[in-house]
Amino acid sequence: MKKLLEIKDYRKGIIIERVNKFVVRVKIEGKNILVHLNNTGRLEDFIKNGKVAILLPIANQNMQTLSGLKRNLQSKNRNLKYRLSMVKEDKGIFAIIDTSLQMKCFEIALEKGYISWLKGAKILKRNFRINNSLIDYLIEYKNNKYLLEVKSAVMKYKNFAMYPDCPSIRGQKHIKDLTELQFESEYQSIILFIAGMKNISAFSPNKNADPKIYELLKIAKNKGVKLKSIQIYFSEKSKSIILKNDNLPTL
Repeated sequence: MKKLLEIKDYRKGIIIERVNKFVVRVKIEGKNILVHLNNTGRLEDFIKNGKVAILLPIANQNMQTLSGLKRNLQSKNRNLKYRLSMVKEDKGIFAIIDTSLQMKCFEIALEKGYISWLKGAKILKRNFRINNSLIDYLIEYKNNKYLLEVKSAVMKYKNFAMYPDCPSIRGQKHIKDLTELQFESEYQSIILFIAGMKNISAFSPNKNADPKIYELLKIAKNKGVKLKSIQIYFSEKSKSIILKNDNLPTL
């Protein structure tokens, strides 16, 4: 296990309800406020009444990790002071549901050489546009260039972290594009699932939520696209995000 990021500037609140895809109502010190949610999944295990959440000041978020879409959403919700980033999973343990925070943790782990199967890799470009696709990262590893797309896996079933938790047209497109680009470009492709929970032991695609994504991932794997997963969580005791597994089994 490796410590990735220490977080001291945060507030805790109680989730009341999800107002819309990007806004959640929470209670802090007896007052109801609206906070930004940077994850378009349903998050039914986490965004529900009574759950304890950790809120980070929006001004302190690392905006370099946000895609153009996410920056636009940030702009629309510019009057909101906090982002709902983590939700209590267990005593002193919080699941990380904030996709921009997940990506920031990936970048830190990569830079520090904590990801064994990418040790020595470097980011060449974020939000890399190729053909009609916008891919999270263009990276270089052992003199080869890779397109790497990050997906948030914060649905839990038994001991599995799963993606997606609802149908995702955008996710389908990314997988199709990365599979095609594996053969039609100079780049190799990686899909990285970030499991933001402690109490899981493997990643599995969620066939029930989106059967098409399940089939597309099988095709992608058979055609040489690398499917990889890492596992992170927040420890309230150390006030840090922990990389528990840099190579989580991916089924």
